[in-house]
Amino acid sequence: MREDRCRKLKLLTTHLSNMNRSPVNKKVKLKIYTDGAARGNPGPAASAFIFVRDGTVAHEECEFIGTTTNNTAEYRAIINALKAAESFSRGHLQVYSDSNLAIQQINKKWKINYPHLSKLCAEVDKLSEKYERVEFFHVGRNNPYIQKCDKLCNERLDAEGFKN
Repeated sequence: MREDRCRKLKLLTTHLSNMNRSPVNKKVKLKIYTDGAARGNPGPAASAFIFVRDGTVAHEECEFIGTTTNNTAEYRAIINALKAAESFSRGHLQVYSDSNLAIQQINKKWKINYPHLSKLCAEVDKLSEKYERVEFFHVGRNNPYIQKCDKLCNERLDAEGFKN
């Protein structure tokens, strides 16, 4: 009887995952590329992220986040990506950002001098606990996925009426 309940639960979980078209899989490595942009510092800002699984873009998202600094926008992109990643993987995440400041602070290599960034970094740490493994890497702005995230941010800011 217990095996039957487990089998039914597994089928229900599979069904719910398939409804999302993004089955949650602990074995698949999910690569996440993020970017935040602010026009002015502070200024109107957006954050974007892209999920890449097996070399294919699995999901992309961008949102207007109001008036804030560029560093806050970079952190918000990482936070939003970690929240959304739960629907795609609970296993190994690799997060890539062109913000050296955010990545070095998250990796505990650099001191955090501003309380609001310290809170954002703590939120990243807390969200990271939901996954088997999360790694954070700095990449250059020339990375094609980072460029796509930057484009998404700029398009969103344009759509909000904040033309560059």
